[in-house]
Amino acid sequence: EIVLDDGEELLVHPDYLQSSTSHSHKSTKWLLNPGYPFTSMAAGMVMLTRVRSMTREPLVVSSRNDALSEIGVIELHPGNALVLQPRSLVGVVQRTDRSIQIRRRWVFGLSAWITLQFRYLVFEGPGRLLVQGCRGVRVEPAGSGRSIDQNATMGFSANLDYRPRRSETFSAYVMGVNGLFNDSFAGG
Repeated sequence: EIVLDDGEELLVHPDYLQSSTSHSHKSTKWLLNPGYPFTSMAAGMVMLTRVRSMTREPLVVSSRNDALSEIGVIELHPGNALVLQPRSLVGVVQRTDRSIQIRRRWVFGLSAWITLQFRYLVFEGPGRLLVQGCRGVRVEPAGSGRSIDQNATMGFSANLDYRPRRSETFSAYVMGVNGLFNDSFAGG
């Protein structure tokens, strides 16, 4: 359930808006961010449903097609930034007068060439990101170090030390159980 405050709007992929109030105003927004048209298209964030409500009644956002999919909400306060895989994003809640900022970060080091991850999208608050995960969305602190399978990583705080590392068990990669690389995080 998503409750909109005064001056907020929900931009969500139409397949994920399950119910809304009958007196809320709905319209279409063609791209999540006009400054990133190809990224918006690649992430499926096109032809979004824009919902603005004058009451604090909840809107329900969930997947209609995948029973194992769950939607999580990540709060971005002013000054917070999150690197996010666009494939995980299903919607945003943002101020009508100030949208969530998206910027790109390019990396051309050896690890970028090995993993073919050259560009990262950084989402900056204030606002809320609605992300989809299979069997849930989990937030874990990086602490002194954390290693996660690349297929399971949706995003990470922009202030973390990040690097891809070869997974420990090559046999699991050969059998198709794990990816060849894990995402490693430290520092926060």
